Amino acid sequence: MTVEYINPLLYKKALKIIDKIYKESMYNENIDLFRIKDLIDSISDGQIECKTWAVEKLKPFIADEYNACLIIGGWYGLMSHLLSESGFKKQIINYELDKFCNNMANRLRVHENVQFMDEDGLEIFHDVKTNSNVKIVICTACEHIDQSEIDFSFKLKKPNMLMCLQSNNYFDVDSHINCKKSLEEFVDSVPLNKILYAGKRNINDEYERYMVIGK
Repeated sequence: MTVEYINPLLYKKALKIIDKIYKESMYNENIDLFRIKDLIDSISDGQIECKTWAVEKLKPFIADEYNACLIIGGWYGLMSHLLSESGFKKQIINYELDKFCNNMANRLRVHENVQFMDEDGLEIFHDVKTNSNVKIVICTACEHIDQSEIDFSFKLKKPNMLMCLQSNNYFDVDSHINCKKSLEEFVDSVPLNKILYAGKRNINDEYERYMVIGK
């Protein structure tokens, strides 16, 4: 596993946020301490490995014509951080429905070209401004999205929009509502006519993560 794209400042900011959440919980019973674990999980070795893998395989296909990267289900922003650290300096927009995640992601932000939106990322395919041939779309959370929503929204995308998608076979997690049994099943489930890359990785001997890049 490579971690060359991790800026130490990200970890420093994460520790400060964790400390702040814990201290606030001592005086406010409404503070959800689960968020500490959630934040730690978001920058775990497994998350870093999966998203670094995405950056490394996506980079050869990023042409000058692409003017922005749109991330669906950005969580706490690790994907955007790694992409920016790798040298992508154009606009990166994280779409995440959880406002708490976006608030924390803003505090974690290291790069000025990254921004966070409290919106459903699938809506980008319904907007003429974002559904564009000069956009890159990344979603490393397909296992969290109902297949019918993927089928409906992804088919609206412009033909030259570059897509990077991930899922897994980790069925034991309740929020994983759309896992796949194999890489082949995942590739067949996404509406891409041109496959530029398809691969899988074993993560911590627990599950397989699948990735496909295409148009």
